[in-house]
Amino acid sequence: MKVFLAELKEIHPKAIKLLKTNGLEIVYDNKNKDIEVVFIRTYTRVDKFFLNNFPNLKYILKAGVGLDNIDLEECKKRDIKVINAPGSNANSVAEFVIALMIMVLRNFPLQVNLLLSGKWRNLREKGFEIKDKVIGLIGCGAIGKLIAKKLKSFEVKKILGYDPYLDEKILKSYGIKKTNFLSLLKNSDIVSLHLPLTAETKNLIGKKELRMIKKNSYLINTSRGGIINESDLIWALKNNIINGAALDVFEGEPKIKKEFLSLKNVILTPHIAALTEEADEAMSVEPVKKFLDMIK
Repeated sequence: MKVFLAELKEIHPKAIKLLKTNGLEIVYDNKNKDIEVVFIRTYTRVDKFFLNNFPNLKYILKAGVGLDNIDLEECKKRDIKVINAPGSNANSVAEFVIALMIMVLRNFPLQVNLLLSGKWRNLREKGFEIKDKVIGLIGCGAIGKLIAKKLKSFEVKKILGYDPYLDEKILKSYGIKKTNFLSLLKNSDIVSLHLPLTAETKNLIGKKELRMIKKNSYLINTSRGGIINESDLIWALKNNIINGAALDVFEGEPKIKKEFLSLKNVILTPHIAALTEEADEAMSVEPVKKFLDMIK
């Protein structure tokens, strides 16, 4: 069985080795008509035009969790199985999100930029402690639950959760109080997004929602660009509608809107929430293991 690596540099070497040691042939030319498996990560768009190049394709392996770059309906029509690695990056992202929470509360961008410009700290721009803050999690899957678990040691006042797919009892077991979307926006000191990009979640946060968020609050997105309307967020940050934001994902990755670069109340990182040695390996190896179990 031939496996095409669509994003060679993005696939962990241990995953490639695992495929080879189990007798699969790695090919690097997508014109090979015998390819039955394609291995992708984040930036390969799997649509009908892409799939037309692989008439014998049976499996798509995704090194990661999100499936927004794959047309699942088209794969279903062609009887192509899609295998990803849910939960593989949960700890890495959860740690990163909590780090961002602390940094936005402590005015990290402003104070660091002062230092880089040759100035010392601004005493008028005091930060806040995470203790006694209300944290709002939109999406309470593996990452959201783990964030809640880790936040307990920080003595936060309350963790609110909005997730229409999980009941109140399950969320309560993780220390999360289930609430509706608008109530979460209005009552959270920090709003953090943890949900996939779908037709329903695209532009979930726009001007209307940004106006509902507490004026002195912060917004964090480590899930997918496009869930927040970026033009509306830039407007909100420029006009102090919210205190600040931290963004690890962007709609036009790897390009980002230039307006973000001039803002002093936003932390920008290049999609690195899951970029740890442990998560990087797990995201590639786990779908391979699932695939090997399937074909055996």
